[in-house]
Amino acid sequence: MWKQKINKFGLPILLIIILALCYIDYQFIFKPIFNRNQFAKEMIMLAQANQTPIFRVSKIIKYSSAEAIDLTANQNLQDLNIHQYSDIAVYIDNFEKELTPKNTIKELYLDNFKMDVAYEYGMPNLYYKNPLMISKFRQIQENKIEDSLHYEIVYTNAENQNSNYEKPIFFTDCSNPITIGYINEDVINNYQVTKQNGLVAFDGRIFNNLEIDLQKLSPKISFTIHIKNNLNESFVCNMSANLKLETAEGSIKSGYIIEIADDIKYYPFFKEVKI
Repeated sequence: MWKQKINKFGLPILLIIILALCYIDYQFIFKPIFNRNQFAKEMIMLAQANQTPIFRVSKIIKYSSAEAIDLTANQNLQDLNIHQYSDIAVYIDNFEKELTPKNTIKELYLDNFKMDVAYEYGMPNLYYKNPLMISKFRQIQENKIEDSLHYEIVYTNAENQNSNYEKPIFFTDCSNPITIGYINEDVINNYQVTKQNGLVAFDGRIFNNLEIDLQKLSPKISFTIHIKNNLNESFVCNMSANLKLETAEGSIKSGYIIEIADDIKYYPFFKEVKI
């Protein structure tokens, strides 16, 4: 009787042990091998698709300054609000001189916006910037960027003549830049000009009168550029920009600071491959 009970329960237990061993073999031996092979396959396909770049970021221009707004009725400089702003212009190179469906743009949008500034005062925000207003301050802004920024694509000169640059537009031949505006409003509120602090300048020179750590005030901006060409091929580029307000070459305290990077090798557009 005792031996019969052993035989009765022994077979299910043996099956459970076999299944458990098979599961362990799959999880710790076969699955990692499969994942490694799949990852290698995907990397090979991605590398093959991007052997010859079609688009890349060719130039980045960063301009930073400040603006003081006099809130008094008689403009006596006794109640100034000070804002710091920076503009970013990103130029895309489509390599070929001849325009084809392969190197022209059908869709363009930006997302994954991140903004980091260590300074604890002010109200920092990002906006689409009218390219004709680069380096100019505008307190009242439209097109505030929340999650993403979508562009209207312009294909012809006739369309361009009717374009409203207050709205995000981009030329299919990549001949205009992507422009983003950063504004940190009310960095300083209720600033008063006195005999002690002297004359006031309505640009970055006003920071000569303020005890502010410009390194903490300098923002770090990042976002992702998505484009689709007229062959419906998709490309992506992750951008980051440290908007330094003071460097060895210059400072916002001289009125403004401008940085131009035109030898860029680390911002290619990667073609997205469906696996």
